[in-house]
Amino acid sequence: MTWKAKLLLLLLIVALTIVFVKNIVPFLSVEKTIVSNVFVLEGYVEDWAYPFIIQKINELNPDFILTTGISLDQGFYLNGVPSTAYLVGHSLRKLGIDSARVHIVPTKPGVKVNRTYYSAIAARKYLDQHFTGISSVNLISTSVHARRSHLIFKKVFNDKYELGNIVVPSIYFNRSNWYKTSRGFRTVLSETLAWLYVRLFFFPNVEEDLSSSNKSL
Repeated sequence: MTWKAKLLLLLLIVALTIVFVKNIVPFLSVEKTIVSNVFVLEGYVEDWAYPFIIQKINELNPDFILTTGISLDQGFYLNGVPSTAYLVGHSLRKLGIDSARVHIVPTKPGVKVNRTYYSAIAARKYLDQHFTGISSVNLISTSVHARRSHLIFKKVFNDKYELGNIVVPSIYFNRSNWYKTSRGFRTVLSETLAWLYVRLFFFPNVEEDLSSSNKSL
């Protein structure tokens, strides 16, 4: 390779790196809120996100809020809360959201992999069984997890439900400083790789998973 070719390659790498650094956070945090009476709130929400979520609930006034999530890895023997779906649902009620609007929809016990996918499966089953007149849903996700969550939920909801999403911005980093902190760097790179995996390699049998249990949720 000649020195000119090496220089061009170096410049290309630098240019692509700059584009990635400047645009990856807004790309992963893409938001498209639609008109819907139903919110689905993912269970990994941290406490700092609740003021923004409550603000959105009060602003858009959905009739129903589904909280999803997997079994907790720790803390059950102390507080008796079995999953993040319950943790988020009880938190919303504690913060003043009418209990009748909050529907707690946990995944099946023992889910350790593809957690967002099985949360989407649980939410889809619940919607199919309890809200037959619903045709649209807004998914609430946090920061750079949003695009991957929307993609996975879209695979599960298919064309039966129009799917919008609401993004809670991170308090730890933004588009201009994410690479300057350990948490931002790890989170953004992890979500980038995870989104690529879902986009290129994750093709679950949704209909089989939806029909795997005939029990009402």
